[in-house]
Amino acid sequence: MNAVTHSPREKLSIFLFAAAVLVVVVGGAFAAGYLIGRILL
Repeated sequence: MNAVTHSPREKLSIFLFAAAVLVVVVGGAFAAGYLIGRILL
């Protein structure tokens, strides 16, 4: 086992990366649903 202690800055960057991915996924799904709704309705 590698006992590597992560610095707060490292945790923050990982959190920001995860948040960015989440925003892209949610935004993409919302945009796709909106466009499909506009086309069908």
